[in-house]
Amino acid sequence: MSYAHTTPYFDAELYDLSYAWYDADRAFYVGESSRAGGPVLEVGCGSGRLLIPAAAAGADIDGIDLEPAMLDLLRAKAARAGLTPHVAQADMRDFTLPRRYALITIPFRALLHNLTAEDQLATLRCCREHLAPGGRLLLNLFFPSMAFIQAKDGVPQLEREFTHPESMALVKMESTTHYDRVRQTLTTDRTVTETPASSAPRVHRYAFTLRWIWKAEMELLLRAAGFERFEVRGGFEGAPFERDDQEMVWTAWRE
Repeated sequence: MSYAHTTPYFDAELYDLSYAWYDADRAFYVGESSRAGGPVLEVGCGSGRLLIPAAAAGADIDGIDLEPAMLDLLRAKAARAGLTPHVAQADMRDFTLPRRYALITIPFRALLHNLTAEDQLATLRCCREHLAPGGRLLLNLFFPSMAFIQAKDGVPQLEREFTHPESMALVKMESTTHYDRVRQTLTTDRTVTETPASSAPRVHRYAFTLRWIWKAEMELLLRAAGFERFEVRGGFEGAPFERDDQEMVWTAWRE
């Protein structure tokens, strides 16, 4: 089995810096977690971008992540908010927890960090084992549009410029992504330039790899993992999935 061990996921502060701006999925996952009607598990909880606001909204939520540094940062941030969620270091492909959950989430395309179909399937099976009867699995994936891939392959991109909400530093994110259509993988080389108001710029460089999943392939993976009922929607507002520029938002139930 292979897992994407990449620089930003070992450096919790760099991860926070890279993704502080992203909130497109926050209302969806926080809302679903707070309305779950039972315990919730976030797989790949990172530094708490979603778990902490979900806990603050009243969710009985646990989290797992591969990187201890991420969990240390999550605990520190949660403590500042007066929260004490239970989080544990674990591999999403093979974890064992004592609780069974009404809802398990794998946000932010985290399933794609598994670089083989076998590892993706192992993750889905492990999640199903931890669902209570009637429980749901929620996750989101991008749709691998060939037109998008052809247009972006190897082309440098200015991803985003923003002011960090805590440090107030100006952050500039630039990247180049290379797509391997045979292996269904993308590798992104990213440069993050952080310019604090009172000191010299700091430059961070890292790379990460994802393995994308086609819609029909995901259906097969869910069936192989033991899910008999599932659906996909287009985006976080619940629209029908009809276009290749929509996010695939999957729900699968344990009967």
